[in-house]
Amino acid sequence: MLTQDWMMRQIETMTLAIAKLMFHKDSAEYEMRGGQEALTAADSLHASLNALLREGRVAEGEDLLFSSLNTEDPAFLEAAVDFYFRLNLLSDQELEAGNFSRQEIEEGLRDVMDQYGVVLP
Repeated sequence: MLTQDWMMRQIETMTLAIAKLMFHKDSAEYEMRGGQEALTAADSLHASLNALLREGRVAEGEDLLFSSLNTEDPAFLEAAVDFYFRLNLLSDQELEAGNFSRQEIEEGLRDVMDQYGVVLP
C-alpha cells in the first residue's frame, strides 16, 4: 500500500511539473483549443480518451494515445499529460479492471515525454 501511495504521488508530481514547465499551468487538465463546433485533432483525442476512461477501457485509451500522437503539436502532449493525470486518479481496482497498473502509468508518461524529446529523471 505504501508503495502504491508513493507511486501515486510521484506520478502526480511528474504530471504537475510537466504542466508547469511545458504549459505554464498549475493544473494538468487539458484545455480545449476549438469550440464545440470546431474541435481540433487534439480536442477530439482528449474527448475520446476521456470516453474510454469512463468506460474502463484504459489500455485501449493508451493505445489510441500513442497511435494518435502528433509530436509537432504540443496540444497532443497536453492531452497525454491530462490522460496520465486522470489515470492516476483511478483506484487500484479500477486500473486492474482496465488491465493497467501504476507502473504502466509512469512508463507511459515517460514514453510520451521521450517522443517529445524530453527525458524525465
